[in-house]
Amino acid sequence: MAKTKTLWRWMAAWPHWVALPFTLGSILGYYLAPNPFPWLAPLALAWPILFLWHAAWTLYSASQFRWTALIGLTLLALTWPQSRGWLHVNTAIGHEGVLRVATWNVHQWRNASWTDTEVTEARMQQNALDLHADILAIQENRLGSGPQRALEGWYPYHTEHIDQGLQIFSQYPIRQWNFEAFEADYPGHRGFVWADIETPQGLVRVVNVHLVTTTFVAREAEAERDSAGISTSLFRGAWKLTRTAKVRAQQVDQILAWADQSERPGLLFLGDFNDAPSSNTAFRMGGWQDAFSQRGRGFGSTYSGVWGFPLRIDWVLFEPEWEAVDMRRVVQGDSDHHPIWVDLGPAKP
Repeated sequence: MAKTKTLWRWMAAWPHWVALPFTLGSILGYYLAPNPFPWLAPLALAWPILFLWHAAWTLYSASQFRWTALIGLTLLALTWPQSRGWLHVNTAIGHEGVLRVATWNVHQWRNASWTDTEVTEARMQQNALDLHADILAIQENRLGSGPQRALEGWYPYHTEHIDQGLQIFSQYPIRQWNFEAFEADYPGHRGFVWADIETPQGLVRVVNVHLVTTTFVAREAEAERDSAGISTSLFRGAWKLTRTAKVRAQQVDQILAWADQSERPGLLFLGDFNDAPSSNTAFRMGGWQDAFSQRGRGFGSTYSGVWGFPLRIDWVLFEPEWEAVDMRRVVQGDSDHHPIWVDLGPAKP
């Protein structure tokens, strides 16, 4: 009888046991690079779903005063490092910093349906100017577009337009800049741009990053689901995620190796990293401060292309001598990415 009760108690935790293999894969996907473990990458991206599953059953068990709540609490505590980047409750009042930086993937200055080009460009151009950024990093900038010309006219200093649309605009002098080609080349994602900028707080090296996309498109997934079935759609989606995760990991390898070079000013990363806070990319870039972890609110979702799923893939990272004193995500309806701006100030001793 005692053995039966013990077995029943363990079986009462079945929701946690069912999800545990996927949870373990997600945890490993956070700490282990997609090379040579690419199949862990989709599980790392799926962590919010697993988190909600464990949290819901933990709350239910706790409401019934069941010991199985301890299992969920243990899992949630152990996975806190990869959970903390998804949601922040920040009640602190922001204040003006000494340097405002912003980043925006502008989707070629066109909306998702590629209509009303002139109206859309004018609206997005104003959105970009309304960021009031001292330093602005733009991804997918279209050469010769009205907004591109307007920004070059508004900002006294800027890097040249790179063919994949990377450009840095600055109110302060750019001492030097360069384009670093990725060894892991991928269409539309061939490298990153950096610029040494003389700010009132000294020289800062700003890096504009656009890592390879996941190639997952919600509309395509819906079409595959309707034509080939949900299982085939899930398999193809996972395969796309694993393929691009390997390339993205190689790009991160190169960025980290480049950052380790000596004789450089403090680094400031802006851009579209195309990865979630629970990804291996986030873990490996953890040597820099994340603006969202200091001043973020809510989910901070910057990408709106996956059925409303809260994806924060556009980041602002900086050296410990800086701190974020204010931050905002600017919601707009044209690009599939929302711009973010961050006010930076000297870190408190």
